[in-house]
Amino acid sequence: MGSDMCIREMLCTAMVVSMVAGCSGGGNSDGGSQDSAEESTESDGEDAGSADFAGEELSILVSAGWMDNRYDDTIARFEETYDVTVDLQTIPADQYSDILQSKLSTDSCADIFWIQSNPFAISSVIVDPEKYCIDFSDAGWKDTMPEARLSSCEYDGKLYGLQIWHNSPEYVMVYNKTLFEELKLEIPTTYDEMLKVCETIAAEDITPWFLPGADGWQHQLAFFQIGGVYEEAEPGLYDALNDNTATFADNEKMLEVLGQFKELSDKGYFGEDWIGTDSANMANEFGDRNCAMAMANSSYIKQIQEETGTEDEFGLFLIPLGDNSSFPTNPAGPTMFGYKGTEHEELVKTFFDFVTSTESLQEILDNSPAYTNLDVNDDGLEQHWLPEEEEFMATVDKDKMGTAVLQTGTKYTNDYWGDFGADMISFCQDQSEANDVLKNMDSNRAEAAKIAGDSAWE
Repeated sequence: MGSDMCIREMLCTAMVVSMVAGCSGGGNSDGGSQDSAEESTESDGEDAGSADFAGEELSILVSAGWMDNRYDDTIARFEETYDVTVDLQTIPADQYSDILQSKLSTDSCADIFWIQSNPFAISSVIVDPEKYCIDFSDAGWKDTMPEARLSSCEYDGKLYGLQIWHNSPEYVMVYNKTLFEELKLEIPTTYDEMLKVCETIAAEDITPWFLPGADGWQHQLAFFQIGGVYEEAEPGLYDALNDNTATFADNEKMLEVLGQFKELSDKGYFGEDWIGTDSANMANEFGDRNCAMAMANSSYIKQIQEETGTEDEFGLFLIPLGDNSSFPTNPAGPTMFGYKGTEHEELVKTFFDFVTSTESLQEILDNSPAYTNLDVNDDGLEQHWLPEEEEFMATVDKDKMGTAVLQTGTKYTNDYWGDFGADMISFCQDQSEANDVLKNMDSNRAEAAKIAGDSAWE
């Protein structure tokens, strides 16, 4: 789903808000052995001796769910190493964007601030990064980030952000492997196979695909997470959409996927009244075997087992609408930036260096109960992939992992996540046609482009 809609926060716990009135206004991915990590720590200690930050305060403005407790130990160690204090200002997600914009516009931002970034977010959220952001183009930690992550951290050839996020399969199909084996079902890799699987499961009086339409953001994932299938059907589509030389409307593959989605809905394979059902009870639906499949993150498997005590085993497979075989690669994620107006620029740079050391990355991962890995270039990091994740990733063609999901690979699309979802429901209720759903997205994107002054839409 759209990053700004905070899909990932379904798995995050709420943080205690410690908002402070007003705010004051790099790393070594050694990519080696444990010895390298120790050398990194020693280097941090040497920096502490040569850089006198004693008594300074570093302020960080962040939305709830983006740091959680993952950074607590690292921040505590940073404070101890440099004899400083860190003022962590955690803002409720629904208030964060407005507060950040207010801080930036009044030149009163925290020393470090975060945004939910994607390849287009820096220009749309920060607008003028040269004015507001520290340039990290020469930072040693640049190579820590994979190329796909850099696309969400760079603008106009300069590096401004640092994104430390995971690479677990996001919103693929989670399925009850034990149930599939009992019913002698194979993982569906095409839509026709999915249809037959759903038919068999429904005959057992089990909802084949649990889809919580009432959440308002989940059902769109079935369309957007398979962006690679649209690009594969029409090579160059993403670039054409971003240059305004192509449209969503009349795209044959998109129309095909919407038609398949409606067919599953019409046959009742999403469950009775899926449009009015939310996700609050989804884990129990799995545990009680009331459903067999749902779109979720890979870590949701642990949640099902821990919350329900089921002994069933679960697995993962790609959403097969449109005969999709592309992995939902997503370069988006919470990303931190250094505020250019800070009075503590060297301390900010030191913090970025510190959190990208192997020791800190390992610490952040080990304190991340919902995520099993970090998507960074550091061979010294001990990842915690689930067996189910490893089994699934081994089945994915590496050549099918290069295309971003549609919502973050194309301009202005993510901004209308909710509108598109409402239009999908309207289509499923026979109140509109499939192409109307796509035409509305084109109209909305054009309006956003006009506001942004995008020359491609002039």
